[in-house]
Amino acid sequence: MSDITVDEHPTQLPDVDRSWDNTWPVELAELKYLVVAFVAVVATGAAVGLTLTDWAAPNAVTRLDDRVANWFVDGRTDALNSLAPWAAGPADTFIKIGISTVICGVLLWMFRRWDEAVYVALPLVFEATCFITITHIVGRPRPDVERLLESTVNSSFPSGHVAAATVYFAVVIVVWRHTGAVWARALSLGIFLVIEIGVIWARLYQGMHYLSDVTAGVVLGAVSLLITDRILTTRMGTFSHPGDAAAAASSRRSAVDAPADRPSPH
Repeated sequence: MSDITVDEHPTQLPDVDRSWDNTWPVELAELKYLVVAFVAVVATGAAVGLTLTDWAAPNAVTRLDDRVANWFVDGRTDALNSLAPWAAGPADTFIKIGISTVICGVLLWMFRRWDEAVYVALPLVFEATCFITITHIVGRPRPDVERLLESTVNSSFPSGHVAAATVYFAVVIVVWRHTGAVWARALSLGIFLVIEIGVIWARLYQGMHYLSDVTAGVVLGAVSLLITDRILTTRMGTFSHPGDAAAAASSRRSAVDAPADRPSPH
């Protein structure tokens, strides 16, 4: 059985081989793929950001950004001012870490393997690393409007909050791949959409980002999900072959029966 490579997926591993005490959360070949992907995403994101906001500015995009930023300021009310922090909250640094930690803990307990938990955690770590690097390189100032809060990160492109909200879609994918229940799928998708739309609106409303910043945040989050899916999807099945309670039970049994020695990921 071959390790994953950049060119092809590995054969899906049986449950007995995927329990958390005889596998690594991320294997060496996957780390190499992530490094290559990181360089590509940062290079592309920085080039796009610098072109739009610096080298070719002002342009149609930056002029639209200014109009949208001022439109949100003109529409502020006391009630919306109070609502905005709550809407943006799920993507705040410590809150998103807390939420993701709880979700990953539940997934580890349910399946007794790393795969689903890594599927949720990895895109968050990847987008955050790319975001910090890109925003440092681009260094775009935040909108020149009255902002409703301050941040230790003073650059605006891309929106890290929106990227983080976007990668919550990983939870939706996990749910959809493990159950065909309409209510569970609809609930997971509905919660995601409320968070995603709320964060996008709040960051624009608070004067923290331009429209192009939040658009870039959505793209960064989506690309992070695609990269994660590219290296992990065969571990969990597909939409057409979702897991079920029996698969979860099999994973629990495998955790008990698996050998104690952990193999090398090399």
